[in-house]
Amino acid sequence: MLPRFVRFWIAGLAVPLYGAACASGGQRIEQLGADELFERGMRAYQEKNWSEAIRSFERFTLEFPTHPRIQEARFLHADSYFGKKEYITAASEFSRLANDYPQGPWADDARFKICESYYRLSPPVQLDQQYTQGAIDHCESLIAYYPTSPFVPRAKEMIRELRDKLAEKVFIAGEFYYRRNAYHPAILYYEQVVKSHPTSGVVPKALLRIVQAYTRLGYKEEAEAAKQQLLRDYPDSEEAAQVRAISLAGSS
Repeated sequence: MLPRFVRFWIAGLAVPLYGAACASGGQRIEQLGADELFERGMRAYQEKNWSEAIRSFERFTLEFPTHPRIQEARFLHADSYFGKKEYITAASEFSRLANDYPQGPWADDARFKICESYYRLSPPVQLDQQYTQGAIDHCESLIAYYPTSPFVPRAKEMIRELRDKLAEKVFIAGEFYYRRNAYHPAILYYEQVVKSHPTSGVVPKALLRIVQAYTRLGYKEEAEAAKQQLLRDYPDSEEAAQVRAISLAGSS
């Protein structure tokens, strides 16, 4: 089954496009009735005229708060900000909709779009990852509140990708110390990758670095434990092939 906002988009194509003159008749936006105002916003939305869509749907929500299509209008209003790439404002509007109508027909759509808004805000791995963590939190909220939503599979995909980014950031911090021969703090970061992000694709790299760092420090037992964990959990990885060549009697 198609997600609601996709189904609505297809259905919306059937909205009569009998021209701005027919919808407004030269009238100012303040003079339009509910149906005319909604259709004006819909046309602008379909044409990706985001500013006009925002203006129309905002007016609609202010003037007709009890209209049967108010939740749809509020979703489109928020999604127009999303289309305009104003993701913080979009997330705020989607959040208000989801909180005001938690059992409404657009609630899970709105929750997913909050998640997607923060996903779009997630910066390159070298920068602060506050928005990345926010995206994870909101995706997890969607899954928790609406486990049967058609958006759940995509939310899970985004969570995996975002967690990989967080793991990579921690790994990069470990690399900073490792390359300066500061093995003890490097190990702390690598171990954080393994413990806090166990499903990340960075884990084999972190385990290999732990083996290499302990080996250079002369800590044979710790190096052997990390080596065995790497061979046990990721036997077919490139890192496992590399670790087999490491002599624990000395450095790699």
